[in-house]
Amino acid sequence: MMSPDGKYVWDGQQWVPVAGSADAGHRSLFPSWNATHAEVAGAPAAPPPTLFRPKRAAGIVYQPTIADPNAPVETPTWDRTPKGKARWGMYIGAGLLGLIVLAVFINTWGPLVVAYFVPAPEPPRVVKPSPTPPDLTVRSDFARADNFVTYSLKPAMATAAPTFQLFGESCVALTQSCQNAAKNALTEVQNVEAVVDQAQLPLCAAPQLAKIRADLTGMDAGLTSAVKAFDNNNKGQLAQGLSKFRGTNKPLSVDISALAKTIGVRCDSQPAGP
Repeated sequence: MMSPDGKYVWDGQQWVPVAGSADAGHRSLFPSWNATHAEVAGAPAAPPPTLFRPKRAAGIVYQPTIADPNAPVETPTWDRTPKGKARWGMYIGAGLLGLIVLAVFINTWGPLVVAYFVPAPEPPRVVKPSPTPPDLTVRSDFARADNFVTYSLKPAMATAAPTFQLFGESCVALTQSCQNAAKNALTEVQNVEAVVDQAQLPLCAAPQLAKIRADLTGMDAGLTSAVKAFDNNNKGQLAQGLSKFRGTNKPLSVDISALAKTIGVRCDSQPAGP
């Protein structure tokens, strides 16, 4: 019977140790067996126990494939450039298609673009012919001065007055219509100046005519400044020219009326000369 710890056995009379510490594994329960001992030559020592660790699977290593530089390169079918006449035909077809698209665009949007950037031309001005001064029936200072006012100065002013009014009332910004109004008014004021400069009036009307000429000179300067403002893109210059024009245009009609009164008062109506 074996003891619970596995070290002794009961032989019927006493507990006999199975093996001692000095010859553990070599003593037997039976004494005749203890003399038997087998030596194993060169037996390796038992390795210490190790923890089992599963090996990881080796990773997949991709090896780059080096292409042979001398090997011919095969071009895909979809990337092949047509050669010869087929290529030129493709280019010509693409050019014709581009011209058709451009023509359709110009035909559709061209008039709108031109109308936006190019102002409409001014209608031709109708110049009212001045009445031909009649021959003087009486050669007097009054007749000469009155003939000038009636048949030269007033018709010229009647033609110029609408352009003066349009510029003075509507020209407040650097717009195309304002520029046209300024140019037309400048042309008309220069026409009136030419009429005044060509006048041959007697001395009785000369002082009052000089005032009219000064008014026209101020209007000319203001309009010239306004026209230059568009070349310089200067709104302040336009405002200065407009102010000077208004300041000299305002007394013009009064001075013309005063000239007619001056002629009736100061110019002699008695015939002079043959």
